[in-house]
Amino acid sequence: MALHLQLVSEKLPGDAARGVDRHLQAMRDGIAQVDALLKAFADLAAPANLVPDLGQALTRALLLFSFEARRKSVELTRKGPAEVRVAAPGEAVLEIVCNAVLAGIALAREGRLTLAIEPDGQRVRLEVIADGGVPRREETLPHLEAVRRLSSVAAAEPSIDVEGAGPARLSLSFAHTR
Repeated sequence: MALHLQLVSEKLPGDAARGVDRHLQAMRDGIAQVDALLKAFADLAAPANLVPDLGQALTRALLLFSFEARRKSVELTRKGPAEVRVAAPGEAVLEIVCNAVLAGIALAREGRLTLAIEPDGQRVRLEVIADGGVPRREETLPHLEAVRRLSSVAAAEPSIDVEGAGPARLSLSFAHTR
């Protein structure tokens, strides 16, 4: 599609091209977003040689599941660095982060979900905090079970508190590599 768009834009006369330039740019941006989304789906469906990076895994998870968050009226807030290497297989890091994000979205339905990456000495934590919503705890069960199951594969230490009266919290601690 990008090639066809480029060919069309080259064939437009100068005056016509200036009149539709912002529309052509919007189409280029849309194609780039779809391309990034398809790549993220491919990485999730058939992960191969993924970098063990907590920040990149969170970026992919948010790209994949931000529509689900909007559909459930969840306001997403991301904090922390975009790249943080961890001592774990990249595929396992992506899978455990995706499950943590999906559990957070279910817990924050019609509320807020904060996703924070926090370096802590030799470790780095992903904090998932769901607040102010109508939690759907039954929707979280398969995702929380996956987090527990994947924690040994991803070399992560989970801390899960979703039953209390305050905000639901899920924390994953990974060994930090530099």
